Amino acid sequence: MNIWGFRSTIAVAKRIWPNSKGTSTIELAIVLPVGMALMLGSIDASMAFGEKLRVEAAAARVVEQISAYSRVQTNYTASVTEAATAAKVTASDVTATFWLECNNVVQVSYTAPCPNNSDQIARFVKIVIRGKFKPSINYGKILTTDASGFVRVEGDASVRVQ
Repeated sequence: MNIWGFRSTIAVAKRIWPNSKGTSTIELAIVLPVGMALMLGSIDASMAFGEKLRVEAAAARVVEQISAYSRVQTNYTASVTEAATAAKVTASDVTATFWLECNNVVQVSYTAPCPNNSDQIARFVKIVIRGKFKPSINYGKILTTDASGFVRVEGDASVRVQ
């Protein structure tokens, strides 16, 4: 009795079950895309990490130069240019932030004196560099890229100058 074709399906399955020819090819077809995705993903992750280290090293280099001069400045344009050159990015990808703390409280003005002469004065400079790298494959919505297909990474360093 053949109910909805089950007997013919079972008969076909019994005929091909002992035949294992081509199973390696099927296993390879399943495992290869997963392995390639893992390999390319790890390569892209290492490229992103390398780019982050590169821009952090450039920021640290500029911060070392700022601390070597050991004087308080109000214009860090030269440092921004130096950071852009060291990181091989444009000056618009570099941000220099500086602030004054009096008794660990951030003040509005960097150049103004602390309200009380007895306050502990601390002036800081922070350099942030935005680098980029292009992944080897398109990850779709998993990895956010800009219009050109680049992924942004940031590196920063800061120093107390006073």
